[in-house]
Amino acid sequence: MIEPPPTVLEARQVTKTYPGDIRAVAGVDLILKRGQMLALAGTSGCGKTTMLKLINRLEETSGGLILYEGEDIAALDPVVLRRSIGWVMQGDGLFPHYTVAANIAIVPRLLGWDQATIDARVREMLALVRLDFDEFADRYPDALSGGQRQRVGFARALAGKPDLLLMDEPFGALDPITRDGLQQDFMALQAQLGFSALMVTHDMAEALIMADQVAVMRDGLIVQCGTPAQLLKSPADAYVAALLDTPRRQMRRIAELEA
Repeated sequence: MIEPPPTVLEARQVTKTYPGDIRAVAGVDLILKRGQMLALAGTSGCGKTTMLKLINRLEETSGGLILYEGEDIAALDPVVLRRSIGWVMQGDGLFPHYTVAANIAIVPRLLGWDQATIDARVREMLALVRLDFDEFADRYPDALSGGQRQRVGFARALAGKPDLLLMDEPFGALDPITRDGLQQDFMALQAQLGFSALMVTHDMAEALIMADQVAVMRDGLIVQCGTPAQLLKSPADAYVAALLDTPRRQMRRIAELEA
């Protein structure tokens, strides 16, 4: 049996320039290893979401190279590429006129799975995201809480068994208690299924808690990439240090209250 490559996703000097010489991405290098999570963190407008769109070919690069499973994505059919990559967005993106089961079944159906396999996969995915099939399968999205909708969003994104999940602020619209519970469940789900994930977030605490590697973006560039411990120990510059200040202050304040 041929072992899959250890690197799932690699970006080499990727750029994206819009009309008016507006450079949203300015030479990004990234490596995402199999089974790991990489967080793209930074302030609004720094190029994080643009990178996700370039990886999924919702937009085309102006320069550089993106490799998925060792293949240049520019040589792949964009539709086939998107069906092989899971996508989770802020606000879940569920189709309101589809039931929960129908939403989860979208990608397996597009991949040509038979109905029995699709039905079994829907049941499996609902169980994995801790939603009871009998209670939730026939509901419509407007009958779900925010946390339940996002769980269905994760189930839909993973239903086609992708090796890579792209996530754009997936927990940003949730209240703190729901967000924390879903973050913990997601990390357990990733450990169980072994997929890789690239998550965009403006919340540095979220990046530090969830990711194996954190890449900090500013003005379309990666200014530092490393483990959470490496960033906390040695921020590369004042910008990275400022992003780390908020979680540091929160941790200090909690420690003071508990003292």
